[in-house]
Formats: sequence, C-alpha cells, structure tokens
Amino acid sequence: MTEAQLISGCLKNDRKAQHQVYNTFGANVMGICKRYMKDRERAEEMAMNAFLTVFQKIGQFKNEGSFEGWILRIAVNCCLMELRKKTTFQQEVQPDAIQLHDASKTDNMVLEGDIEQMLKILPEGARIVFNLYAIEGYKHHEIANQLGISEGTSKSQLNYAREKLKKTFFNHTPKTASDGR
Repeated sequence: MTEAQLISGCLKNDRKAQHQVYNTFGANVMGICKRYMKDRERAEEMAMNAFLTVFQKIGQFKNEGSFEGWILRIAVNCCLMELRKKTTFQQEVQPDAIQLHDASKTDNMVLEGDIEQMLKILPEGARIVFNLYAIEGYKHHEIANQLGISEGTSKSQLNYAREKLKKTFFNHTPKTASDGR
C-alpha cells in the first residue's frame, strides 16, 4: 500500500491499513518510547498509546511534512504527557550529584552503541531534556514550553545529563608523563 492508501484506509478504520501502519512505523515509535521511558513495559504502553492517538486523530494529518514524522511527533508527545504527570525537574543540578558507574559495563555499552542503555542512567528529568534537545532537536524555549519549566531549568538539566554521560562513559584515567604512559 502507498502512504496515501494507508492514510485513506486508516480514515475508514480499515484494520489492514492500521496493521500496515503499525508494521511500517512500529519499530521507530518503540525506539522513541524506549528512549524516554526507563522500563520496557512503560515504553510498550506509550507506543500503544501513540498508535491509538494516530488512529483517532488521522483526520488531523494535513500532508504537511512526512506521515512518519507526524507519527513520531505523536509518540514523543505521548511520552511527554505521561512523564509530565510523574516528573519533577530540579531547578539546579549540583555537579557532585553525579555518580559514576562501573566502567567495565559502560565500555561494553559504548562499544555496542547502545544509546538506550546509556540514557537509562540519567534521572528522568535530565533524560527527557537530553532526548528533546540532543536527539529530537528541540530548542530550550520549546522544551520549557512543552514541559512547563523555565529555559534555565532546561539548560541545567541538559548540562547535568551531558556531564553525567561524559563522566560515566568517556572519562578514563588520563595519561601523564609521571606514570610512563
């Protein structure tokens, strides 16, 4: 089916078209949900909510931009709505609040390129802001608006996330002249 046929079928509540939309975009939607949610069950729940929203609001798709982009934005918004209910953002994050994890585990994660595992070490607020800014491409004023926080809090959470990821995954003992390296 073409994209136009999929959209037309979904407008008519055609189960085959809906199934095809799910098969075509499900992995990408789940990927987004897994980045925002800490556990798989919540990610799966958000992915299902996203597709329910897609099918309920398919009439609002105006063919401005890609259909996939519209679906993925719905997935992000579903995750954000859920997280807004349960997340409190610290106004300021202190550098000493960053805890390091076992380097042997983190080296494997970096080698495997497992971004989801890396993001799981972040507290929920920092993870949400990092996802929105670094992965989704939102600006701080957009993040602040979406989450009901100040731009300063958004910047602070992003900085905290970056520092924690840097210290956890990329800080190795520096080589110095005195230890012969």
